[in-house]
Amino acid sequence: MTQKTPIDPDAIVDQLYDIALDTDSLLPFMEAWNAAGLDAQDVRQTVEHIDQFDTAYQAHLTRAETFLRRDATRGAGPDFAAMLSRFHGLAAFIVDATRSVAATNDGARHGFSLEAGQDLSTLDLPAEAVARLRDGIDAVLASPQQGDKLLKITLSGATGTLLFQLHRLAVASDLAAPHVLVVTTHFHWQDGLGQTLEEVFGLTPAEQGIVRALVEGQNAKTISANRGTSEGTVRGQIKTVLAKMSARSQSEVIRLVLSLRDFTAPKTPKDGPPALSTAPTGGTWLQAEVWKPFKTVTLPDGRRMDYHDMGPVTGAPILYTHMGYCMARWAEPMIKLCFQLGLRVIVPIRAGYGQSDNMDPKGDVLASTRDDTLFLLRYLGIARLPYVTQGGDFLFGIDMAAHHPEVVSELGGICARPSLSGDRHYSTMGKWHRFFLSTGKHAPHLLKFTVKAAVTMCKRIGVTEMFIHMNKGSKSDMSLLEDPHIHAVMIYNAELAASKSTDISQAFTMEVMASEKPWDDLMERAKDTPTWLINGADDPSTDLAAVAEYKELYPWLEIDVIPDGGQMMMFKHYDTIIPRLAAAAKRAQTPLDHAARGAGG
Repeated sequence: MTQKTPIDPDAIVDQLYDIALDTDSLLPFMEAWNAAGLDAQDVRQTVEHIDQFDTAYQAHLTRAETFLRRDATRGAGPDFAAMLSRFHGLAAFIVDATRSVAATNDGARHGFSLEAGQDLSTLDLPAEAVARLRDGIDAVLASPQQGDKLLKITLSGATGTLLFQLHRLAVASDLAAPHVLVVTTHFHWQDGLGQTLEEVFGLTPAEQGIVRALVEGQNAKTISANRGTSEGTVRGQIKTVLAKMSARSQSEVIRLVLSLRDFTAPKTPKDGPPALSTAPTGGTWLQAEVWKPFKTVTLPDGRRMDYHDMGPVTGAPILYTHMGYCMARWAEPMIKLCFQLGLRVIVPIRAGYGQSDNMDPKGDVLASTRDDTLFLLRYLGIARLPYVTQGGDFLFGIDMAAHHPEVVSELGGICARPSLSGDRHYSTMGKWHRFFLSTGKHAPHLLKFTVKAAVTMCKRIGVTEMFIHMNKGSKSDMSLLEDPHIHAVMIYNAELAASKSTDISQAFTMEVMASEKPWDDLMERAKDTPTWLINGADDPSTDLAAVAEYKELYPWLEIDVIPDGGQMMMFKHYDTIIPRLAAAAKRAQTPLDHAARGAGG
């Protein structure tokens, strides 16, 4: 047995304050904690008065967290640009409690002549419409529990009816007062859209103008009046547009144009990953598919949840999870393979990740995630599909299969970690995984503080450096950083967890605490759902001895091991894994999937 280094309680308390003042102190603190063996319950029981010690320094943690919070928010303000970026094709803006406009996107600036710093009263709408909007915003601000409010405002002229969705932004540490996000149905005609219509459908500038007018709610009569031409001429132009776009109606033209918004969006976020050094393999459409913005749904309790939809929308779907690193977006060759195999990949961005609203910190993370996922599937009209998880997310898949087996056709786990008792498996993990996962089991009060410290550290040093800190023990994972395409996607994904406008501290803490409690009962309840795992021998979060334990404890699991597979094996071995996902998705489309499905595809 490895000799343990005794721990000095006074030194631990000193280090907590060191971390709060300088997050670089987190690493030596973790090393001291692990060296003392406090990731193992049998060692903890040998430390005199360990429970009293835990209680005593909990007060120190509370005080240290105050300093940490100040450091994390110093000089930082809310990233309104990131909040508005997902509404690039619509007019959207943010209003503060004084009815002052805090931020606008291009659509609001062009459509409503609205600029940040202006009063809401300057909105380029009739006075009665502004008054209704103001009253709606006041109502949302006055009631923290109120869900989204939807206003329907009918305007004279070409604009017609507009909808305004009012969403109260959660009060975060960097928001002194609540704000309201206002998203409208006013379509913003982006600069690149005309070029896209010309390239794809061969529309002339005049025909593009007709399409724009149709999208903005005008009909042949109003278009002719605005242009000073005859209604017959306009109808002739509309007929030409329908023919060129192979559309049967004006409404179909509008749907086609709205579907093109993702392809005319900025290829990468303003503060996103570096520009790719070479042209995308499949042309500009493939690069646009990689970087297209997430979609958003409003949940029954008023929270907003983003989700990513990759591959052909008509393809056979799977549900896929992003794990704690928020690896939601795939690289170009992965997306290309999805289109070739007819695979649609739906990735819910869980509460607290990216721009998805957090859940109640006192809530049940399993029940909430399950309900959010079921709502999304109903929203998309999907009744049954494979549930494929990454890393510690395997718990969410097992939970869904245990409670709603009718939804999960089969369960897949990439680098999965099924429930294990005892503490042996912690000792062979990388230092970061060992510390956080074992602390979630034995010292959850410490977990909350140190996760916040780690997120603060990540924001300061950058997600690439943080990834190297956490995964440098895996040659497989480190090799991915050498590919500029995959590197760009991975880093953008990681920024959904820790950047100026994102912070997964609460969500990650709740998830780790849930994952490290015993859940072998859920494993037993879900055993009738065909389940397969793909683990890697170079994964810092598990080792081959743990994989052997999985096989012994849960003999119904089908487990394969990839020798050079790390925690990010999806990006390295996608050409092996994605065909298996596609096969699973197609099995779920047949009435005989119960009997026919298996792990191999």
